[in-house]
Amino acid sequence: MDEQAGYPEWNDFLAGLAPVAKRLVDQIRTPEDPQARQETYRMMMSAIVGGYLGLVYNDPDHPEWVPMLGSALNFAAPVPDFTYTYAPIRGEGVYRIAGHRGTSLFAVLTVSETYFTRTDTPKPGLANYDLDDLTIGDDGRFEVLLSEERPDGYVGDWWFLDPAATNLACRHAMYDWVNEVDPRMTIERLDVPAARPRTSAAELSARMDEVAQWVEYSITHWLVHLADSRDKGIVNRLEVYDYSGFTGASWPQVYLEGLFEIEEDEALIIETDIPDEVRYWSFMLADDLFATVDWTHRQSSLNAHQARVDSDGRFRAVVSVRDPGVPNWLDTGGYRHGAIQGRWNQASSAPQPTITRVALEDVRKHLPSDTPAVSPEQRDAVLRERRMGAQMRRKW
Repeated sequence: MDEQAGYPEWNDFLAGLAPVAKRLVDQIRTPEDPQARQETYRMMMSAIVGGYLGLVYNDPDHPEWVPMLGSALNFAAPVPDFTYTYAPIRGEGVYRIAGHRGTSLFAVLTVSETYFTRTDTPKPGLANYDLDDLTIGDDGRFEVLLSEERPDGYVGDWWFLDPAATNLACRHAMYDWVNEVDPRMTIERLDVPAARPRTSAAELSARMDEVAQWVEYSITHWLVHLADSRDKGIVNRLEVYDYSGFTGASWPQVYLEGLFEIEEDEALIIETDIPDEVRYWSFMLADDLFATVDWTHRQSSLNAHQARVDSDGRFRAVVSVRDPGVPNWLDTGGYRHGAIQGRWNQASSAPQPTITRVALEDVRKHLPSDTPAVSPEQRDAVLRERRMGAQMRRKW
């Protein structure tokens, strides 16, 4: 540290990351594996980017929506169908969110007291607000104020802002990646001057000093979560998991989660009913660091639009390393260990899927006889359209 200036130098910031890397590697399933270590470091780089956007660049008095999770910021198993954005706020402020609704399936804002990247003791969200509860104009535009009290004389849309709030997060959900359009939203604090002042050296130093902790918290919670699931034996089966500590109790979603462990010549067959009424459902795979398997270039997730529902009304998917030649393949991306997640959002019921472990060569014995065959050429075409859709989403 430069004692004369009283602020850390660049090497001091870098030095703060070295012990974080060691602690994280010590927690992964196979710390002796060089592949796993390099993937851990890659995840750290991803979290560093998120830390810069969320802490250093952004400002609760002059916030912007920035990427929170995604294909490049891949930790905490982001859902491929969701676009996640984030904005820091102050609970005592007055904010206006405005924009264009778009055509995505839904867009929900979560107001939180803490965000898991900034604490080792996350708390439930303070509130969840759905854009579709607002007045949406014929042109698709909307506007809403957030504050502790509704401003005198204000008759437009208003949402309560808890004074304990420190951040807003938004999830835009989409089924048809190619044709649906994400919302476009702005955010501004109204009770401070519009011009953003130059950030002081002390403030910059404090923000950058928190990045190492942000990186550690971003990853540690999920490594512990995976280890707990292994210890509990939630392997090759799914259980309902309570994520209300992150999403808030009012988030109308049932999470299904478990680990997968298979050999290259094996497969898991997921089978489930589908709720009669459901706003959104999907199944996806994550690796054993809890990074979602590359969904841009692999069919590692399926939603209601992408999946084939069998003639008996049930959904069946095959989890395997190698392509089983069926429509509902969930590609592990080469991983033999990882996590499976499913979601029922605003559903009339919460069916419990079953998982059957079989030899890869016997997959078709466990599927309906009319399950189509998918050739390598057909798979390639599906992946090319998938990649187009993934790139159409807002990520940056």
